[in-house]
Amino acid sequence: MRNHRLLFGGIAAIAATTLVALTGCSADNDTAKDPAAPAETKTEVVDEIRELLPKRIQDAGVIKVGTEAYYPPYDYFGDDEETIVGLDPDLLHALGGILGVEFAIENMAFDGLLPALEAGRFDMVSGALGTTEERIAKYDFVTYFSATQGITTVAENPKGIKGKDNLCGLNVAVLDASYQLSLLESFNDNECASNPMKIQAFQSDSDALMQLQNGRADAHIAQYPVAVYNATTFGDGKKFAVVNDETFGAQLLGKIFRKDEQELRDAVQAAMNELIRSGAYGDILEEHGLALGAVETSEINVVAE
Repeated sequence: MRNHRLLFGGIAAIAATTLVALTGCSADNDTAKDPAAPAETKTEVVDEIRELLPKRIQDAGVIKVGTEAYYPPYDYFGDDEETIVGLDPDLLHALGGILGVEFAIENMAFDGLLPALEAGRFDMVSGALGTTEERIAKYDFVTYFSATQGITTVAENPKGIKGKDNLCGLNVAVLDASYQLSLLESFNDNECASNPMKIQAFQSDSDALMQLQNGRADAHIAQYPVAVYNATTFGDGKKFAVVNDETFGAQLLGKIFRKDEQELRDAVQAAMNELIRSGAYGDILEEHGLALGAVETSEINVVAE
């Protein structure tokens, strides 16, 4: 397990200059708009990788992507309140340079992303989704990042939470249809069976975080980079705290494809591995303070051990 302090410094440095306002999280104007713009990382077309794309994608020059843009530092709205910025869009724009296509990113509610993918509204989904055996049974994943989980409380931490074992019997807010929700449900079936958590699941992570701010939840669970970003961003870093001494629930994140889109999947994986090989991948992660989540290679349908 990684100690959470190892990751804090990099994200804190980013958060000090890159603040984000999550919808509904504050009525007292204590957060600022994010001035971030898409990364300037330039990549060039690699013909043999571009040729892996389905012909319809090559002809259209566009890959339609669904995401939920209220999950910083991965995906969120920039200063113009329209452009989706963050780690995932920056990686996609760099991949687009290699593939010679544009990634058209559209925001929608998290729990609607996979149904929309199935319905053909998107060619792929990119939203910091972790690989699980259940998801891999229905979709294909191209891995690109390794993440663990963080526990956020109000700064005072009145319940004295230090780790996941302290969550039993408490009110815990989380994003609906997420890996974090399934993780908490597993805790209730096992470690917390005699004193289960009262789990509150919401359509956006910002709504879940608002429950913590308003005193309706004792803790909020999110991917560790998200938890640290929130804690260092809101209220000048004085409103929330990430309290777990050790992270838990390691998961690999992946770009998601329908099972019948193997050509597109393989092209994106090849482009991701070219991005890693060239060093541009590492540069983008460094820009976001997320270098500790780097993977050495992009794989298909792999679950963290």
